[in-house]
Amino acid sequence: MSDIIVYGKGKTGQNLVKMLEKLGKSAVMYDDASGFDGNAEFTSDTTVLLSPGVPPHAKGVHQAKLKGARLVGELEFCFPYCKGRCISVTGTNGKTTTCEMIYHILQTSGVKSRLLGNGGVPFCSQVLDIEKNETVVLESSSFQLADCASFAPYVSVFTNLQPDHLNYHASFADYANAKVNNFVHQKQGYALFNLDDKAVVELSGKCSCNKLFYSIDNAHANCYYDGHSVILQDSVKRTQVETHYFSQLARHNLSNALGAVLACCSVGVSPNVAVKAMESYQFLPHRLQKVATVGGVTFVDDSKATNVAATVSALKCFSDNVAVILGGSDKGEDFDALFDGLQPNVKLITATGETALKIHECGARYGKDVKQFEDIRQATYFCYETIKQVGGIVLMSNACASFDKFSGYKERGEYFQKVVAELSCETAD
Repeated sequence: MSDIIVYGKGKTGQNLVKMLEKLGKSAVMYDDASGFDGNAEFTSDTTVLLSPGVPPHAKGVHQAKLKGARLVGELEFCFPYCKGRCISVTGTNGKTTTCEMIYHILQTSGVKSRLLGNGGVPFCSQVLDIEKNETVVLESSSFQLADCASFAPYVSVFTNLQPDHLNYHASFADYANAKVNNFVHQKQGYALFNLDDKAVVELSGKCSCNKLFYSIDNAHANCYYDGHSVILQDSVKRTQVETHYFSQLARHNLSNALGAVLACCSVGVSPNVAVKAMESYQFLPHRLQKVATVGGVTFVDDSKATNVAATVSALKCFSDNVAVILGGSDKGEDFDALFDGLQPNVKLITATGETALKIHECGARYGKDVKQFEDIRQATYFCYETIKQVGGIVLMSNACASFDKFSGYKERGEYFQKVVAELSCETAD
């Protein structure tokens, strides 16, 4: 009977088994739907390795705890095997973009590095191959951090904090406490915090290593932008790097870029090299991506906006008339922040998927008429027919996860782009 159980049979679970095999250990896989793949049971002698998607209220977690099993998350289990230096990024929004920016700067600067973690390449799939001279950029979600008791990267970055994943965590406080594990165990290195986010600044008080702050325009921060130059400063030195590129970024991406620059400078990249490297960065798809312009209407794919705060930020990026497509799978959030103070340029609000009715009802409380549609295709065509009369933007920024109808935000974004392509062809005909 195996004394190691890998809980979760997805990508991370499968790679955890492969990692254990390299370590000369065997494991039995388990999930709530199909049970054990071999001869195993939860006992007080069992170590249960949790895949990130396994919620704390899952049936097997409850059973394992009752039996006194030791539960360990992937991040906590893998970290002691990592010989390289880690930069770990967490936050409600901006994690993926900030990680991509950091990785781009490091690669451009000639620093040997890897990009691993949440939503991409599992940490466990490569951790045993990481060399001492490498820097690992880790995207760390609240799922991965929730079980961490000793995880301590060399550099941690905390982008922002808003309610999210409340269908997974018992409360917003539990969600925030999971995020704190990104830096709370650090005794050396640097913890980086977004000075423009009050919740993040408050949590930074739990930090016991060197704290650094970045801000869009606060001159008291260690890294900020004055409209012409990126400024990096501490009690000893002040460096100013002139750049026009940063002035072109939307506010949330300007914040991400400054966090990325500060993180890279914390591991030895010079400020001038870091800032100039950012100027060649290319944004990934499905993040405020312009898809096409048809009949005076521009279609924008922001499928990566899987929570309310991300969509609120997206809407602030536009001054033209906007028709927005919301909705998807329910993560337990309310939608009040979408409608409270909604900009007048948002001319049409539509919603699809599992949360469509919930969004409609929330909008009604604020005197807003939310049109409900069964499918993104229907919503897209309706938005186009409405907004083309005045010109403007059709923005798909869902404020919800995608798992009601899609495998992830990428598939949802690709579907939206396919619909736009079809609409464009029909209009041309």
